Amino acid sequence: MDDSPKGTRDLSTRDTILAAAEKLFVERGFAATSVSRIAQEAKVTKSLIHHYFGSKEQLWHEVKNSRLIEYFEIQRRELAVTEPDVQCLMDAVTRYFNLFRDNPQLARLISWHIIESEKDAHGDERELTLLGIEKLRDGQKEGHLRSDVDPRYILISFFCLVTHWFQAKHEYLKWLGMDPKSAKADEDYLQALLKVFFEGVLPR
Repeated sequence: MDDSPKGTRDLSTRDTILAAAEKLFVERGFAATSVSRIAQEAKVTKSLIHHYFGSKEQLWHEVKNSRLIEYFEIQRRELAVTEPDVQCLMDAVTRYFNLFRDNPQLARLISWHIIESEKDAHGDERELTLLGIEKLRDGQKEGHLRSDVDPRYILISFFCLVTHWFQAKHEYLKWLGMDPKSAKADEDYLQALLKVFFEGVLPR
C-alpha cells in the first residue's frame, strides 16, 4: 500500500501519465496514439487519464505545453519590458533556438502538430505569437527593422529556420559529410542563422 500523502501520489500519477503520453506522441503522433495505449504505457486505467486530463486532446496540449510553459513565461515577460529593437529580436531567436536544443523531443512533437493540422494553436501559443507580431510592428515603426516585410512573415521565417534545423539537421549534416552528433554544429548553425537572418531584417 502506498503511504505517501495524497498530493504526492496525485503529482506522481499525473507526471507518469504525461511521460507515457509524450513518449507515444513523439513516436506515433496524436491520431495513432489511443488513450488505451497511453494507459497501458503508464500502467493506469483509462478513467484515471480522463480524471486528470479530461480528453486525449487536452492531454496532447498538456504534453506539448509542459515543454513550453517556462519559455512562454520568459518570452512574454521579455516582450513586455524590452525595446522593439534588433537586440530584442536577436534575443528572441536565440531563446527559441535554445528551447529546441534543450528539449530534443520538441521538434518531433511540433512536426506531428504540423502534420495533424486539425489541432489549432492553444491559447498561450496564439497569445505569444500575436505579442511577437506587435513587437515587430513597433520595431518597424521606430525604424529598427525594415518596414517593407510583413511582420508576420518575419516571425514565421525565424520559426522555420529554427524548427527545421532540429527536425532535419542529422540528414543535412550527413549529406555534407559532417558529424551528425556534433554538439558544435548547433552553435555554428545558430551563429550562421543570426548573421544571415539579421542582415535581411535591417532597414534598407
